[in-house]
Amino acid sequence: MTTKDNISNLAEEKLTDHDYDGIHELDNPPPLWIMALFYITIGFSILYGAYYFWLKQGDHQDAEYARKSAMHDEKYKLNTQSSGEIVLLTDAASLEDGKTIYKEMNCFACHGMNGEGNAIGPNLTDEYWLHGCKIQDVVNVIKNGVPAKGMTPFKAQLSEEKIQKVASYVLSLKGTKPANAKAAQGVKCE
Repeated sequence: MTTKDNISNLAEEKLTDHDYDGIHELDNPPPLWIMALFYITIGFSILYGAYYFWLKQGDHQDAEYARKSAMHDEKYKLNTQSSGEIVLLTDAASLEDGKTIYKEMNCFACHGMNGEGNAIGPNLTDEYWLHGCKIQDVVNVIKNGVPAKGMTPFKAQLSEEKIQKVASYVLSLKGTKPANAKAAQGVKCE
């Protein structure tokens, strides 16, 4: 059993030389796990400083942001083409890609599987168009949508290249005359 005298003897062993107004300080070192964490933090900061500042291997915050922004822009090629650069694609591979995108983006929900139109969306196979029938017009409608008519903008979901392919596919449907086509709407295009 520990008695009061044993406790005071243990306390005297841990006394330091510090004495302030009659108050004695005991030597209570921090636990080992705190000291290990402290030394690991110091080691990490040295490695971090060496990597980013002394060896100049890592990108600083601004350079990292610029690099990731460039990667994003390259991946999605958002808003990089002007309307003058957009051309109608007629090769079979591009039109097949456009057809795949048409199905993947669920365009058929409003425009029908073959572009025939339905209660929601207009017929894409006739010569009458609501918002123009040139490639630039169709790309603009797909990219920016027509919110007043319920057409969703796809510029955040599709790259310029994909928008161009699906627009070319939509224009390739003109004159196909599918069954159950919706009545003509809009202005006749030539």
